[in-house]
Amino acid sequence: MERRDQAADPKGSPNSSSDPVPRSKPLRNRIIWSLTIGLLLALTLTGGFSSCVTGSPFYLWNAAAGQMEILCNRRPISEVLEDPDLGSETRKKLELVLEVQSFAETQLQLDTGDSFTYFSRIERDAAAYNVVAAPALSLEAHSYWFPIVGTVPYLGFFSREEAESHAKDLERSGLDVLVQDVAGYSTLGWFDDPLLSSQLAYSDYGLVRLVIHEAVHATVWIPGSVPFNESLASFVEEEGSRLYIQMHDEDGSRMARLDAIRGEQRKFRQIMHETAASLKELYSGDLTDAKKFQSKQRIIRDMQERIRNSSFAYLDGEKLAAKTYNNAHFLSYLAYNSGTDYFRIVFQDCHRHWGCFLQAMKSLDEAPKGWK
Repeated sequence: MERRDQAADPKGSPNSSSDPVPRSKPLRNRIIWSLTIGLLLALTLTGGFSSCVTGSPFYLWNAAAGQMEILCNRRPISEVLEDPDLGSETRKKLELVLEVQSFAETQLQLDTGDSFTYFSRIERDAAAYNVVAAPALSLEAHSYWFPIVGTVPYLGFFSREEAESHAKDLERSGLDVLVQDVAGYSTLGWFDDPLLSSQLAYSDYGLVRLVIHEAVHATVWIPGSVPFNESLASFVEEEGSRLYIQMHDEDGSRMARLDAIRGEQRKFRQIMHETAASLKELYSGDLTDAKKFQSKQRIIRDMQERIRNSSFAYLDGEKLAAKTYNNAHFLSYLAYNSGTDYFRIVFQDCHRHWGCFLQAMKSLDEAPKGWK
């Protein structure tokens, strides 16, 4: 799953597409229906849910119905491209997605299957909406348990209204909460995940990252280890997208810009990690809760000032600094941006060979100790 934080992307990265793909009639595919209903039954009949929300028949039904809508509205991208009325910008992006899907399979040796060879129209501005929560004085996530994926530090919804309603319930119980747009997610190889209409809003570079990130999840997934899985996908996404840009950069200008952006992202990542470390130290200390709350706000204000003074040329520093941060924000960020040194060492030990690296990841039964 890839979260979407536009402020942490280069300025102006995602831009709305002005030429939408023509609508299609829903596919009446008996196999899709039986698979989706089977998924619903598996979720409903499997015990052990850690939350009344995830165990609720209404939540399960809405989740299955949302996935069913995506699958039943799929059209092969090759078929969409045959439409003579298709806008040039949309055509360009669909062709790019097919090219990156092939690149991810042949160059990065990811198990792409037929994911991102289909297109599906949805009536919302994001693939899904995640609710992340944590105690006000802890960086331990409020978690949920599901079959197949294990324990996850978020709860996903296909409706923004439902996500915000759940977030308000959690806030009333005293938790720090974040409702987050999800750029894309993977069904971990159970289905061939399509490109969604909401994803046409992303820049070319954003689409390259998206396809690679989700392909990693379909290739490697350790149940109950979401931070490891997401950070692994982010590492491959970063290295893989760099390789893709390098292969298509004739004069070196795109690589120069990318390196500058990556430098700013590393600086922002360092600020977030250092702030999270300060908060963890605070929460584990002996101060009263009242003093911890005061120190928490001071630490966050100091972080915002550091961001504001960083003079970013590509990242939107003012927007990043102006956000209202809480523990849920830090948990969400760390889930996607940890363990970079660990992954880089394994990759170097494999002489930067993707097959070797991915096999090393597949061989793991759990996240290695000290990987962060």
